[in-house]
Amino acid sequence: MDRFSLFRRRGAVAACILLSACAAAGPGGAATYPPPNPAYGAYLTGHYAAARNDPAAAAKYFARGLRAAPGNQAMIGEGFLASAQAGGPLALTLAPQLPGNTLAALLLANRAAMQGDYAQAAALYGALPQDDLLGLIKPVLVAWSRFGQGNTQAALNALQPYFSAGAFAPVYVLNAALIADAGHDVRDAAQYYNAVSNGQPNLRLAQILASWEARQGAQGLAQQELATLMQAHPDLQIALPGLQAVVARPVVASPAQGLAEAYLTLAGSLNQPSATFLREVFLRFALQLRPDLTAARLLLANTLSGGDNPAATPTPVMLQSALDVLAPVTQQDPLFAPVAMQEANLLASLNRPAAAVALLDKLIALNPQDPGLLANAGDVLRAANQMQAAIPYYSKAITAVGTPPPPAAWPLFFDRGICEDNVSGWAAAEPDMMQALALGPNQPYVLNYIGYTWAMHGEKLDQAQAMLERAAALDPNDGAVIDSLGYVNLKQGHTQTALGLLIQAVQLDPDDAEVNGHLGDAFWQAGEKLQAAYQWQRALSLGPDAKLEAALKAKIKQNFPPVS
Repeated sequence: MDRFSLFRRRGAVAACILLSACAAAGPGGAATYPPPNPAYGAYLTGHYAAARNDPAAAAKYFARGLRAAPGNQAMIGEGFLASAQAGGPLALTLAPQLPGNTLAALLLANRAAMQGDYAQAAALYGALPQDDLLGLIKPVLVAWSRFGQGNTQAALNALQPYFSAGAFAPVYVLNAALIADAGHDVRDAAQYYNAVSNGQPNLRLAQILASWEARQGAQGLAQQELATLMQAHPDLQIALPGLQAVVARPVVASPAQGLAEAYLTLAGSLNQPSATFLREVFLRFALQLRPDLTAARLLLANTLSGGDNPAATPTPVMLQSALDVLAPVTQQDPLFAPVAMQEANLLASLNRPAAAVALLDKLIALNPQDPGLLANAGDVLRAANQMQAAIPYYSKAITAVGTPPPPAAWPLFFDRGICEDNVSGWAAAEPDMMQALALGPNQPYVLNYIGYTWAMHGEKLDQAQAMLERAAALDPNDGAVIDSLGYVNLKQGHTQTALGLLIQAVQLDPDDAEVNGHLGDAFWQAGEKLQAAYQWQRALSLGPDAKLEAALKAKIKQNFPPVS
């Protein structure tokens, strides 16, 4: 679906406003200038905020611009989209002024449903275009609105033609099961639930199926659904007690909740970075229909903080927006634990490690033997350079995984080793690093850390080189690994080999101060003094830490003393 053509994402609003502010010729041809148009400044600021992924601020500025230019249709569209993305009230105010805008039609239909006018909702949903994306969700929205009118069979009839409609067919079957269940049609609900496959367990589907089975007296099957979920997603283990406590509660009990579920399902299928805008809007719709839909809050917070896009660099505004989405979730919510874990990670990303660890400590008090929680607290402190404080968390996590530790525990020893190396030196860290290597013999990070540290200390150079060659074979495009391999060759006097490797490392990590500094060392050892000086100076320009900065300055001063 073309977001721009369907939703009219960006109009020529700047041109419209600029035309209203053009200079006019006064008597005698002299130019006169009207007062500055406040709509134009508000538009520019709103447009900038939207480009900076701050739709809430953008909506505020577009609203200000509309007060100065209330009939500007292009800015109405801009303000509507920004407010819809932020979940703000302006979108509902502007939606009636956007005939033909699909998102506006959806929002008006949602409002009708929330007001209990399901006949109006059904009419609005039914009038939606049958394009590729909305063609998927339209039958579900129509079905739930018909259920809202009190006609369960009509709702099921609306979905039945789509039970074989390709990859989205299981969604129609599941919603038919939910409608029959909410309508107390046990026979049809059982038939539809039995047709739903949970081959790839996800949180919401496991909750739905476990709830049905528990309410039918099949407690064992219900617990198995949750156990399968935990096996597929171990990070959700902390949520298990909360999920078990409410396992017999219906997941969807009203038509408005069903509509919210439909938006959540559609948002979950939009996992491409290019679909982020629509995903956020549909999740906002879900939360407007059902504010207690915590699964939608988790997904929206993850999307806002860039979790769907590995290349994303979330801004503090985006991170705070994600925190704001999670804030309404209370400790009584069955998904409170994963929400709190996500909040802690957001706080850490906002450089608030004390608040993050305080929140994790509350979870640890409830789950004292959970190695994931303990390791997460250690990770937050380590990232904040609080190495000494991190070590006890890693030690408790290591104790929690048991003896002998499983292979998957290698990161615990590796991370504790990093902290010990920083706090007490390599002699304290080496046993943990060797344990990490024993558990994860093909982990390039472990091989690199040990091999480079041995080379840095001038010990076990042959073993170090063998380790680093293995690390490079496992991850040939990691600049840090290639740098380490070049460094160990340099330490052994293989200057030309080292020079080639370190040039490659700089190409892979051009902005790494340490890698550039090592290339300077190689140039110096090769007798290329001017290149060495340039590379050391470049390393200094890349913001090295205090220790590396001092070492680089010492090399330059020693080898290139100022002329008196």
